[in-house]
Order: sequence, then structure tokens, then C-alpha cells
Amino acid sequence: MKTDPPLPARILLVNFNAYDQPYPVYPLGLAYIEAALRLDGHVTEIWDVVPPGESLEQAVVRFQPDFIGLSMRNIDNAQSHNPRSFTLDLLDCVARLRAISTVPLILGGSGFSIFPEEIFGHSGVDFGIVGEGETAIRRLVRALRGGGEALGEIAGLMFRGADGAVVKVAGLNGVAAFSEIPHHDPVRLLAYANEGSPIGLQTQRGCPLNCCYCTYPLIEGKRSRFRPAGEVAKELARLAEAGLRQVFFVDSVFNTNNNHVVEVCEAILRADVKINWECFLRPSNGITRELLELMQRAGLNHIEFGSDSLSDPVLRHYGKSFQFEEIRRVSELAGDLKIRHTHFIIFGGPGETPETMEESIARSATLPKAMFFATIGMRVYPGTPLWQIVTSNRPAEVAGDYLLEPRFYLEPPMDVAGLHARLMEVQQSTSNWMVGDPPQAFVETLAKLRRRRQGRNDNMWDYVELMQRLASGRQGAIPGRATNPDNKP
Repeated sequence: MKTDPPLPARILLVNFNAYDQPYPVYPLGLAYIEAALRLDGHVTEIWDVVPPGESLEQAVVRFQPDFIGLSMRNIDNAQSHNPRSFTLDLLDCVARLRAISTVPLILGGSGFSIFPEEIFGHSGVDFGIVGEGETAIRRLVRALRGGGEALGEIAGLMFRGADGAVVKVAGLNGVAAFSEIPHHDPVRLLAYANEGSPIGLQTQRGCPLNCCYCTYPLIEGKRSRFRPAGEVAKELARLAEAGLRQVFFVDSVFNTNNNHVVEVCEAILRADVKINWECFLRPSNGITRELLELMQRAGLNHIEFGSDSLSDPVLRHYGKSFQFEEIRRVSELAGDLKIRHTHFIIFGGPGETPETMEESIARSATLPKAMFFATIGMRVYPGTPLWQIVTSNRPAEVAGDYLLEPRFYLEPPMDVAGLHARLMEVQQSTSNWMVGDPPQAFVETLAKLRRRRQGRNDNMWDYVELMQRLASGRQGAIPGRATNPDNKP
């Protein structure tokens, strides 16, 4: 049934994420939501912690919104040795808004979508949107402005019924085609870039992989949905015209389909877009020298490999479909082409032992051109294969037990303190390792370097490698104690 266009509303979108390690994260999700709302003629504005300006209260009083949307991107910092929950930040933000405004509060974001019932109950917001929010928020505002649609028909919506009970409408994640275009404020773009944050760009949604800890398939679905390559190139061109020099392809994995990678790179080259970009890659056999050369010509200057371990038994337990030999091969290819690359390693997950840990550390020494970013333990999220492993032995536990106090899986007999101490030995003995969040002195020095090179939008890892070398006083120390990384005779 055809309905009248929604009455224009004034909608304030709030990014309360003040966490800035290793850099503040550009609110790409809100950029998509803002673009969707503007399609219906609504007047929108984003209040953000970057750049610093008027307070949240001042923005509300000045803008006089009809609705306020909040984005919760992350639950916590995922650092087991120094955990910090962001749920309390949300509660504080909601309290501040409730003190000065009675307009409906709408909460969404990937973090909220992992613990929707728990966060909805704690926060007391009026509405929640689980999963992708562009369509749901347009339908919600239409309904609240008298558009005639029933709330119970809006996929992914949470609200309280007439009896006060929470209603959660089933979502449609992973079904809709992905062809959205975000709205970017040029001032905000450059403010984040000058803080060292690479602006995010999505070329696809959904993830068909089976990593045991990952929430991407829960939030975006398990089927990859690809944006047309020409649209990706056009968005990249717009970001370049806004003055950016570095962009991050924030897909869960850029190379879920190599044909998509080729199409995007060829579209960028045809459009002659001059901008550097980085991405997440799975170190698979599909990565050839020719493919990396094409990506490099299209602007690739840094790769973040989701390797997770350098030990084959651990990789199998983590749900990975590759082995160390593939990691070594693609890392050497990237090094030969002088493409900066980082391997993310998770220590202490299922199947980890002291021996496999030392194997990963020793094998890292065979890849001297790579950076390594280490984390300790796996954050446990509801609905993941890891959640099934953990709760199979703890049937009384529920998702809410894992929200306010971040919980991590550590394979016995390993513990956080022991793992952290060993990995700090590694970090202090070499220039290409970083363990968890950097110390405050590191952060302050990094900020000074960024200010000195403001406007260049350099890759963060350029600074990290330099500062690690200065801190270690070495040019190429070999990490760890082992001298026989492959256990060969």
C-alpha cells in the first residue's frame, strides 16, 4: 500500500566513542545512517567527540532534535590484560540526554547488535535497531511521524509494547543488497585523518568464513554482498577530493572473492583515483604476486593479515582454512613488493599450548619484514562457535554475564599475566612487535609526530615501526628464545 512521504524530522546522531587506541575510529556506521535519513528529507547532524567542540548538551539545545540516534560500535577494548567496558559510557551518555531532552532515543551499532536484549534493558532507550540499520531507521521514523506502518513490522526493531514488555522483531541481516552510499562531512573527515585515523570504506558486507570468535557473520550475515566496483571507485574519488590521502577498506576480509578484488582495483585504475588504501586480507593461496601487484597499482600500501596464529594446530582450532606455509608465502610476497603488512596474532585461544605459543613467536622471526600485533585471549561473544565451547561446560551462564565485565577465553593452563610477561619480552627484544594498547608515553610521542606531519594522513604503522625501533634500540633483533622455528632436525 502506498503511503505518504514522512514528515521531515530533525535527527541528532551521537557518536560517544571516545576510545582512541591506537587511533580514534571514524563513525562510518553513522555516516551510512545519516545518508539513509537524508534520502527521506530529514534534517540531520552528527555530534561527535572528534573534533572537540560544543558539548553534547549544547548540541541538543541548539539543534532541538525530534529524535536522537546513538551508535555503539564496540562493547569493550578487547584487551584481556587491561580491559575496559564501553557499556558504562553508553549509560552515561543516555543519562546526560535524559537530563535535558524527552525525545525518543534510538540505539544501534555493531556493539549493540551483539548484546541487544542486555544493552536495551540496561540503557532504557526507547528503540533499538539490531543489525544493519539504514532501512530500519527510515521505517521507524516514518512510523513515529505518522507514516502508518506498525512498529512490529519493522525488521530488526526493538521496542516496548503497551504492556511494557520488550518486543524484538526478527531481522533480515545478510539478505538486502549492499549498495548504500554514506554521507561524509568534509570537516569531520579531515579532523579524524589528522588524528591518525584512516577513514573507513566498505566494499562488501557479510562474511562466509568460520573463525571461532568472530561476530561478523552474526551482524552482517554469512553471505558476502558486494558493492559494484564502480561505486567503490566513485566513493574513493570523493574521499580523495575531500583531501584524504589514506583510506581503510573495513570489510571483514577484502579477499573473500578474488574476482571482486580484481574488479575493484581495475575500477580504481580506470577512474585514475590517486589515494592510498589498506585492507584486511586472509592469507590464502588465492593471493598471487600478480594480484598483489594489481592491488599495489590501485593504491594498496598496507595489509593487515588476520593470521591469528603461526602454529598449524592452533589455526585449525581457531577455524582457519589456511596454514603457516600460506602465511609465510603471502607475507614474503608482500615484503618483496615493499608493501607494509601486519599480522594480528591471538595468543591463548582454543588449542594453544606453551609450545605452540613459542612456535608462533619463533616463526615470526622468519618474517622480518612484517609487523606483529599481539593480543591475549579471545573475547567471548554470544552466538559464536567460541560461545558454544565456553558455555557447554557452564550451562547456567547467560549472555548478560559477559557484558559489563569483559570475559576472555584462555586455554588452560595459560593465564593473562604469564602470557603478557612473555610477550612483553618479545616486544622489548625486537622492533616489529606490539602487544595490546601502547603505553601512555608512546601515545603522547605518536600525537606529537602526527601534529608535526598534519595533513599527510600517514599510515599509523609507519610511526609504530619507527618508535618501536627507537624504544628497543635495535635495528632487527630476533624475537623470542627459540632458534628452530619449524622444529626441524
